Amino acid sequence: MNIETKAGTLGNARHTYLIEIMYHDTHNVEVVTLTTEDLEWSMNQYQRNRKPFAWEKLDWKLESDTRQLVDLRDTE
Repeated sequence: MNIETKAGTLGNARHTYLIEIMYHDTHNVEVVTLTTEDLEWSMNQYQRNRKPFAWEKLDWKLESDTRQLVDLRDTE
């Protein structure tokens, strides 16, 4: 899922984040890609009208960077 938001003040660099979301009630996990100037604000907006969840930033880059975001956590 890709989400683009415009938040924060003008002049801030936009970053693209790989975010893991885990819903508290089911422990279901999803990974989303989010491009924003203000991650905290964007995640607060993303939370609206959804069941409670916890989120973790897995990777990030400048919006203009062409590299692919990767989850480098050890899953074993």
